[in-house]
Amino acid sequence: MLKITGVVKHITIHGPKAGFGFIGGDDGVDYYFNSRSIRDKDLYIDDFREGDEVEFLPSKQKDEKGRGQARDVVLRGDSLADRASNDENGDDSLTVETENNYTDEMEIENQPDDFEQSQDEDGVFRYYRPGFPRYFDRDLLYDKFLKSNSGEDIILDKLSKVLYISKLGKQQYSISSTYEFCLAGVTKFLKQYIRGQREFIIVLAYFATGDWQEKNYLVERQIRLRKEVSDRDPLVNFYVLISNAVNLRTEIDRKKGGTGAAIIPFSFEEIIKTTNENELIDLLNRRFGEYYYENNMLGETGAIDDDALLFGDRGMIADGIVSRCERGENSGIFGLRRSGKSSVLNAVCRRLDRADIRYIKVESRSQLEHISWKTALFEMAKKIRITTANLEQSDDETSREFEQRLNLNHLEEDYEKKATVCFVEDVKLYCRNLSAFVIAIDEVELITYNTASSSTWNNVEAYTAFWGALRDCGCSLIVCGVNSTINEVNTINFKGAQGDNPMYGRIILSGDSSKTYLPAFTDEQTKYMINSLGAYSNIDFSDVYVEINREFGGQPYAVRQFCSYVFENVKHLRKINKKYIVGKATVIRLLEEFSSSAKGSELCSVILQHVQIFSDEYALLKKIALAPEKYKTIENSDVRSIDHLCKYGLIEYDYGTQYVAFRIRMIKDYIVRTQQKDPIDMSNDERREYIQGIVADVEKKLKKYIRNYYFFAQQIDGFRRYIIDSMRSNNPVVKVNIQYGGPSDPHTCEYDDFFDHKKYIMYFSSVRTIIVNRWNLLGTNIQNENISKTDFSRYMKDLNAGRNDADHYDAEDLTNAPDEWEISDDTMKAFNYAYGKLKPFIDKIK
Repeated sequence: MLKITGVVKHITIHGPKAGFGFIGGDDGVDYYFNSRSIRDKDLYIDDFREGDEVEFLPSKQKDEKGRGQARDVVLRGDSLADRASNDENGDDSLTVETENNYTDEMEIENQPDDFEQSQDEDGVFRYYRPGFPRYFDRDLLYDKFLKSNSGEDIILDKLSKVLYISKLGKQQYSISSTYEFCLAGVTKFLKQYIRGQREFIIVLAYFATGDWQEKNYLVERQIRLRKEVSDRDPLVNFYVLISNAVNLRTEIDRKKGGTGAAIIPFSFEEIIKTTNENELIDLLNRRFGEYYYENNMLGETGAIDDDALLFGDRGMIADGIVSRCERGENSGIFGLRRSGKSSVLNAVCRRLDRADIRYIKVESRSQLEHISWKTALFEMAKKIRITTANLEQSDDETSREFEQRLNLNHLEEDYEKKATVCFVEDVKLYCRNLSAFVIAIDEVELITYNTASSSTWNNVEAYTAFWGALRDCGCSLIVCGVNSTINEVNTINFKGAQGDNPMYGRIILSGDSSKTYLPAFTDEQTKYMINSLGAYSNIDFSDVYVEINREFGGQPYAVRQFCSYVFENVKHLRKINKKYIVGKATVIRLLEEFSSSAKGSELCSVILQHVQIFSDEYALLKKIALAPEKYKTIENSDVRSIDHLCKYGLIEYDYGTQYVAFRIRMIKDYIVRTQQKDPIDMSNDERREYIQGIVADVEKKLKKYIRNYYFFAQQIDGFRRYIIDSMRSNNPVVKVNIQYGGPSDPHTCEYDDFFDHKKYIMYFSSVRTIIVNRWNLLGTNIQNENISKTDFSRYMKDLNAGRNDADHYDAEDLTNAPDEWEISDDTMKAFNYAYGKLKPFIDKIK
């Protein structure tokens, strides 16, 4: 793809290094970009100005407004010369806060003379020089943040000789636990691990007892989520933990090789006892060598809560949603499970925070699913009141006391009487002084009439009332879920009830509702994602990213999980100073292994888990996988039935030829391996095998039922006489199996021999005859399942499925099906109905 030129038309800055902008390309198209779109890693979005001339690679995909996405953005001509001049004059340095402006979390900003450069085969990189910023007041900041007599001051003094300590702060984890932390700028001695001017987190975990604390694992996340930390974009793949805890290395080794940020541990003692800078550098290098590349961030399964790990166009989507929130519009985020919905929603929330737009985020699974729609509206209104009033419950305050302090406009008992009216009034009152307020709801399928598992929500009244209140409250809505049915149906008909859908057409993203679905990754987006994450583990996918992306249909979660599997298989081959390049032969081999592995099956199960909630769509997906010869085309008139499956990225549909096919081969293979084909879609041979298998099982179970009944009723002799009498008739219900020589005399043989298929033949039809003829004894338990004697006899005949030797075959002998046994669709339907009726009773026979 050829580069084009353009001019920066708009810049939105969220904080240092954070924000986004648009470039007007010379092709007449506007292109989105952010810090990760910029080629020069020393430049960030806040280094660009409106009017700058740039050069970039344009994307082929466009958003609903016809805008593309730019990558490899570089400054051109006069703009580049201006930046160079500013660098020389120090004009790009950030403001240094003076002592009078110190806050509880003092910012220590970079100065122009705090950098030095280093060059390797990939180019020139700028690094920090060791030390503190020039206006760093050591005594003031140490007294403010560090624990006295802990040795933390000695630790920081020593680290400042080899690293650049750029920020100092503390994190209150709990009432009794405070952690000190700092941000450290990378200096040249770490260049084999980290290239360029970057910062990372150092956590100081000092406790007087010296005991290991499990919360040592957790505090780093809290520190990262602080706005003043996240805005500085510290490295996400690792952090340093310095602790006085006993067994520190043993505890950290438990997490080594995990999917989160690598933890590089140091004890207080080993840093304090170093006698010079070289000794400390040797210690740091050795420990980085042991831990830095060992974690596998490709395998992370949780929702992303850091912009540095938000790949593809997910950041651009989040920016677009925030823009719609500012205009009072609603947005939808739909897609497969683990397609990135929650990650995008998290990104939207971060941007709302930066833009100072108030919001509440509601998790359907934990907060709504198990309460009534009226209580749900009350709880949401209460959350809105808490948010708009900047209140929070204190530790010594009961829920009732806190609720009274909120001074709510309506109480829960009011909502029981007129919930919709109360909610609309309350929200408008609480938000009256705000230009915008956002309500975000995740996993809406759990509270939607046709997909909710809870009876509380599984009805039209709850759905229409709940969503009607949300529609009328005046807030922007962000609806997150598996599919967009909520936006597509005008009139609801469900379980005999009918109602207008208050959300119909309300989720406005564009004229094409498919744009509300998270798109699959392009090859280039996947390359950037897996190479960025792979670099944290010293592994490179540049030769195989196309094959991997197409194998998994551009689904980022699936791609990452496979690449994680690759890493685990090749990590022993890596060398510390050289990335391991994954080859195509390796990928081909491991794709085969992964597809049939437990991890591969788990991946497919996770992806399909919530699709199964939509039973009709999932049934069609199974048909396409299990009977491709019958469902290789879909008529245009039936395209509606596969609409969501296409939007998920599970299948491809060609409107010209009407052909339909899977996009992810492994998903198809998984369905074929784990699901039963619908008998209506089976060939005649498949139907025979299917029927014989079920009939054999039914026969064994009913034989066991007859055997157990007479055994436990102590009527064995009576049953023996019945069998012997029938054997003397022209139509015996039991015959000696001559093929195996038969048993001893029926008068003296073991009782169980009558039920042994190799000794006596008890035909399937004979089982029916025995039970029907002795219904007063054997039929009582069957009648308890609402099956009459007549129905039982008919169901058993229908299970024969039209076999013309039905009265003369042993169902346990699966080798003797007659060639002329043809099973029509009507016969198959009758068989399925009969088996469905008998199955509850059959399943109870143990």
